[in-house]
Amino acid sequence: MLLETINVINSNAQKRQRKSKENRLNEFIDCAKKIFIAKGYNATTIRDIAREAGCSDGLMFRYFKSKADLFIAIINEGKIRNEVTIEECFSFRLSKEDQIYKIMEVYINKFKDYEQLIRMMFSRALNDPSFEETKTLFKDTTFLKKQIEHFKERQKINDISNNSDCEALALLIYSVTFSIGFNRQSLLGYSKEECLNLAKRYSKIISHGI
Repeated sequence: MLLETINVINSNAQKRQRKSKENRLNEFIDCAKKIFIAKGYNATTIRDIAREAGCSDGLMFRYFKSKADLFIAIINEGKIRNEVTIEECFSFRLSKEDQIYKIMEVYINKFKDYEQLIRMMFSRALNDPSFEETKTLFKDTTFLKKQIEHFKERQKINDISNNSDCEALALLIYSVTFSIGFNRQSLLGYSKEECLNLAKRYSKIISHGI
């Protein structure tokens, strides 16, 4: 009985430690995001981020080896948040056209939220040879997995043609929406309403092809 009690106490303590570490990581990522946007990548230091997080440089380095590591963590965290938000909008009550539009709407909102960081990412990827690891992250499309699975489920109920390539469909939606949500909205200054209207037209075209 005593041994069982000790095991429960140890297990609870480990859970609290994991949770505390998780919370700390999220706090560091949020602070880093804020400072990167305010000062830019080059001007930001680990000390700036540590000061914003209310901790020492040493503690920050226990979690991240470098500023680049923090930047990569921000990218990964953004991908995870996007996946969760998109998965939440899946519904078989929506037509395939409306479902595609919903996904595009999420992307357009996210690209706007992350506008400054995306600009920074492209700048680093193009101008800094040491940024090779981040380029690899750009090429990673595993974040589309849930969408691909959803489209395959729609194939099973004959909502999408069995001849349709679900992986290519998910990649097409992402690529088209990046063009609308970042290139047109952030770089060319189109309003969000104009971008959403264009997404509506694209979702109609795409849905007719599948």
